[in-house]
Amino acid sequence: MKFMAMFLGLLYAGYAMQAMAETQSPGKMTCKDFVALDDTVKPKVVYWAEGLNKKGKPVDSVVDVDETDKLVPVLVTECKDAPDQPLMKKITEHAAQKPKVAAVAPKPMKMSCKEFVALDDVVKPKVVYWAEGYSKKGKPVDSVVDVDETDKLVPVLVTECKETPKLTFWQKIKKHF
Repeated sequence: MKFMAMFLGLLYAGYAMQAMAETQSPGKMTCKDFVALDDTVKPKVVYWAEGLNKKGKPVDSVVDVDETDKLVPVLVTECKDAPDQPLMKKITEHAAQKPKVAAVAPKPMKMSCKEFVALDDVVKPKVVYWAEGYSKKGKPVDSVVDVDETDKLVPVLVTECKETPKLTFWQKIKKHF
């Protein structure tokens, strides 16, 4: 009987951990929450938040892959020192300090499907997370990023964009949000 109770407890804990990994709410997240994320999820949350920070900005906003990749370890370090600070505040502070972006950075709002398909496979998911964050309307605090669903969306978008290369990437992706 004790074994069964322990087994069910571990099973429930496993499901709870899995559910936590699937969706994140960066707007409600503290630095402590961010540091506790799996290392594969942290950059996805940051790209999503970067896209959200561009909401309402000109449509030629870019995904600065190099700078955003560098930001993740900086945020981890800073968040360890200030665990109770809101994550979005930290990300917004860094966004204000970013240098001018290279002209070759992807512009999800303007790029064609053909240009999306031509991106490096490492960059494609970053662009999708950024675009998902950008697409959020209403109160950013209530917005949620579903890591598993967004990861699954990348190959779907690649396939759809290969079929219609002249459409814009934004036309394709907004159908999924």
